[in-house]
Amino acid sequence: MSLSVAEYRAEHRELERALDNLLHEVSGAAPPFATFCEARALAGAHYAREAPLLETCGIHLAVKIAAQHEEALELAQRAAECWSEGHTRDAVNLMRRFQALAQHNIIEEERDLFPLVELL
Repeated sequence: MSLSVAEYRAEHRELERALDNLLHEVSGAAPPFATFCEARALAGAHYAREAPLLETCGIHLAVKIAAQHEEALELAQRAAECWSEGHTRDAVNLMRRFQALAQHNIIEEERDLFPLVELL
């Protein structure tokens, strides 16, 4: 069952908090892996819960949003692999890309997807 748009927005606020924390940590000296893991888990769970919502909107928008979800999770997977292999610099760069894409996805969903769903 799909959540309400208000519930998706609330999840976005929680995810944004984690993404902001990640951005702060990858810009500093603190090891960002725990914060990254939190943001990755929140994004993965949120994307899974949004899948039914994507079925209610137009095919073009659904494909675009789903592709962003897939790319963000792929970046997160690659970052985790690099981290576990000791390639810290590569991992941090991938974490930055993950953070940027996940944040961009939130903006697009709230600008394009949610207003459309509210009309349906």
